Amino acid sequence: MIIFKTKNIKDEKIFIGISENNNPHNLGSGKYIKQAIKKFGLDYFEKEVLETFDRSVCLSEVMDRMEYWIKEFKSDNPKYGYNESIIENIPQKRKLTRKIQVLMTPDDEDALNSIIIQKSMESNKKALSVSKYVRQLIVEHIIKETSTPKI
Repeated sequence: MIIFKTKNIKDEKIFIGISENNNPHNLGSGKYIKQAIKKFGLDYFEKEVLETFDRSVCLSEVMDRMEYWIKEFKSDNPKYGYNESIIENIPQKRKLTRKIQVLMTPDDEDALNSIIIQKSMESNKKALSVSKYVRQLIVEHIIKETSTPKI
């Protein structure tokens, strides 16, 4: 597995990606890098391998290193790069609703609806749908996790 950097030589923006192998034709799979390649053409992009991992390395370690490189190059900032932000990668309502339906039993959904109703009554706000509530929890968790320094 590799972590690679794709650089647009015209606007200097960076994309950080991971791949099982070093396929020279794989410049990235994110929506912004794909849009940029379509806009500028392949000739304006260079690819460089930043790190190589053997098969014994766990995926979470590779993802931690990818996160390091994204922060290093600020490539999740549209001014500097083409990586999507963490928030953009959280499924939107329709996809999240489908995923929740697959993961939750009817009893789980009833319990979650009870929690949502109770919280809405406590805050005097309209109750959210299950998918909106779960997405809100995910966003709050990500903000909490990414703002707390790792020890």
